[in-house]
Amino acid sequence: MQIVQGKKLGTMSEDEFRQLVLDSSRVIIDVGTGDARTAYRTARENPGWLVVGLDPAWQRMSQTSVRSRRKAVKGGASNLILVNASIEMPPQELISVADELLVLMPWGKLLHGLVRGDHDIWSGLRAVAKSNATLTATVGTSIWREPVPRDIQGLPELTRPYVEEVLAGRTSQCGWKITRFQLVKGEEGAAVSSSWARRLESSSSEVLAHLAAVVTEPEQ
Repeated sequence: MQIVQGKKLGTMSEDEFRQLVLDSSRVIIDVGTGDARTAYRTARENPGWLVVGLDPAWQRMSQTSVRSRRKAVKGGASNLILVNASIEMPPQELISVADELLVLMPWGKLLHGLVRGDHDIWSGLRAVAKSNATLTATVGTSIWREPVPRDIQGLPELTRPYVEEVLAGRTSQCGWKITRFQLVKGEEGAAVSSSWARRLESSSSEVLAHLAAVVTEPEQ
């Protein structure tokens, strides 16, 4: 498995990773982790957990990787692993290990796949999840306000009718049951712990879409 080691890429064997999983009380995968600051904070706050940041743009994770590799008293987090991969093609080592998945303020292909219910994204999420895993996703809805960024023009907006009538059916085919959908104002989104989301909290005009799901059997 290809991981970020400071400012370079390295590898971690399956045996080494499996031992980390066995030594942890809970495994969290932050999908599309970006700069990995959310994953880092989660690891620091929960030293008994194994936190995996997953992103194909490994250079963005390098600064956090450098920080996490320090001694614990100087801000290190040995329970944080930053993996250079996409959720559509997760490494074999990550299959069926996650107790919880986070998708916080996604962009690009991850955002599109999450919102549209694309099979490759939601099946990838299911592949790394345990049989009783949960998923929490958060999207800032201002991206659908004029002027809409060119990258997401035509992307369905996350509304309750869309989630219930369209997205829920698509995710169920990939083994996920949507259990909750809600819209909250930015200043009420303190539970959202991503670098971008923290900045949004200061804006009362931003509305965050929170989506929760649990693993279920895929529809035939």
